[in-house]
Amino acid sequence: MDKKNLGRRSFLATSARGISVLMIGSMMGSCKNLLYSGYKVNTSGCTGCGVCLKVCYYDAILLPALSAYSINTTQCTQCGICKYVCQPNAITVSSIDYFITKSKCTECGKCVPVCAANAITIGNSAVTFTINNSCIGCGKCIDKCNNQGKAITYTNQYSVGSNCHGCTQICSGVCPSAAITKVNGKSYINTTKCTRCGKCYNVCPRRAITPARVTIDQAKCTKCGDCYNVCAYNSVTKTGSSTTVDPVIDLAKCTRCGKCVPACPQIAIDKTSPSVITDPTIDQAICTSCGLCYKACPSSAIDRTVNTAEIEDKNCIKCGKCEEACPEGAIATN
Repeated sequence: MDKKNLGRRSFLATSARGISVLMIGSMMGSCKNLLYSGYKVNTSGCTGCGVCLKVCYYDAILLPALSAYSINTTQCTQCGICKYVCQPNAITVSSIDYFITKSKCTECGKCVPVCAANAITIGNSAVTFTINNSCIGCGKCIDKCNNQGKAITYTNQYSVGSNCHGCTQICSGVCPSAAITKVNGKSYINTTKCTRCGKCYNVCPRRAITPARVTIDQAKCTKCGDCYNVCAYNSVTKTGSSTTVDPVIDLAKCTRCGKCVPACPQIAIDKTSPSVITDPTIDQAICTSCGLCYKACPSSAIDRTVNTAEIEDKNCIKCGKCEEACPEGAIATN
């Protein structure tokens, strides 16, 4: 083969290799762009906390300064909610704190409906007190009821039935208050004198005497158990058991309105007041600009200057660490 043809073939082979390299390079570049999309910051979700800055080693994230938070003292109600959601403890608020004394709480739940902030958790107590048929209506449980007699009331007083045979001397003989007399050939009980001791009921040979009975209004019962403890006739039945969930007030939700205190019949809700009342402040040296206090404040008393982050594409290697680290989920691929 002559030199002319050899040169032509060499040229064609070299050209083919060059075109292949260009095509493969172009395809690889397109593939890389397809698989490794760039990242962007959703400015509406970014709080300017700077967490993404800490994980980016390539100076690909621009944030002029962390967002700044401050408390407007004229709007602040000193509820302290922001103080309890602030993880770095950068907030100082002179708030009154409420808490439940477990040893006093009967888990009656009276405090729960008055808390508009849903800050109180009371384990649903399964304890129930009921009155059984052995009740003679002595009334001691009514006197002991912590709800001032409103949870336990009489359903009926002592009375004599139509099957009475008039042997009045038997029932009247044991009545300590002379409340039983004979009227129209039958025994009659004067309920204004009756002490509801039950002695007449026990001696009546024909069971003609109906004793007094009491009943418990479960909606009003505080589950204190005083009625159960005071009953000498084992007429109060206790069923179920208390829950193992401790009653608690979530101070991160509590607005310090204080309505739970008078609602508790057991006086089981106490409070602690700050020794010194000071203006609420945020320590800027500690604040991480996470924005939790801003979201939690019920009185919109926290002001903020938001600085949002921006990703500089020329430095970004698309490692994705900023996306993983962002607590607000504000960084995503294009």
